[in-house]
Amino acid sequence: MSYRDPRILRLLERMLDGKITDINPVLDSSTKLGFRYPAIDDLLELPSEQTILILESLAKDGILEKRFFDKILHCPKCNSLNLRLSTHCFKCGSANIGKGVVLEHFSCGYVGLEETFRTETGYVCPKCKKELKLIGTDYRNLGVLYKCQNCGEIFSDPTEKWHCLNDLEYFPKGECREANVYSYRFNEAKRDHLMIELRPKRQIEEFLRGDNYDVQSSAKIRGTSGAEHEIDLYAVKKSGIFEHKIVVGISSSEKEVGQEEVLKLFAKAYDVGAKDIILIAIPKLSKDAKDFANYYHMRAFEAEDLAKAVGQLAAKS
Repeated sequence: MSYRDPRILRLLERMLDGKITDINPVLDSSTKLGFRYPAIDDLLELPSEQTILILESLAKDGILEKRFFDKILHCPKCNSLNLRLSTHCFKCGSANIGKGVVLEHFSCGYVGLEETFRTETGYVCPKCKKELKLIGTDYRNLGVLYKCQNCGEIFSDPTEKWHCLNDLEYFPKGECREANVYSYRFNEAKRDHLMIELRPKRQIEEFLRGDNYDVQSSAKIRGTSGAEHEIDLYAVKKSGIFEHKIVVGISSSEKEVGQEEVLKLFAKAYDVGAKDIILIAIPKLSKDAKDFANYYHMRAFEAEDLAKAVGQLAAKS
């Protein structure tokens, strides 16, 4: 796998620096999948479905160690997670069943829940109205059982069904769709390999440091709006009471980087007060993106990879 995508670079750097160790899911019934990785979604600036694809790809490459975290259940009809386990009479299927101590009256043969026998003065059979005095002589305790209030059946094990509260359907317990949810952890055995992969971006960072900038890589910077922004490289140089801020954004695409990436980077830079904006597009910018970059006085570099971008940045600095 190539790690040219700046979003993946951002995640890998956080793991290498120890800022991210365990990546654990959060169960969320409001989402289609039923779970998400909110911290990683925010870092990658991607919807949960794409985040999961990236995590799975990194796990397949051995960069992440994948571990079982939990299991979630879906309705087989509508895929909803809004399920409730319900118990039913095995004979007639009714959910109107009661659970408790069950008594049997020897004289008339009535069997029912203890609460139906209980009165202020003791036990009285609800069927024949006779008083039950001695256990073992008048009646016996059958233990904790279920009684169907619909057909009167007594049983020890009710039938369990899932009740989907979305489409109000009942379905057998075994028909529920199951999905495993995983957590991820950085594989330390891949550290040296990743350091080589990330070297070009580090070179950009070193170039800015060599020009007396204080540089933060894959930084979370809070803007004047109060929002936090994920910025690939954030560089600040102080000169007396003045500060010169540079925001570097690295964007990649299969064919060309579009104008939306230019607008997104400009919005971040404006909010954090950066006057100098540098966009590195891999492999190149679309025509509209170039026009937007020029309009916003943004320095944009096209490069097939980050290593070439370093050379172009140095040549145009």
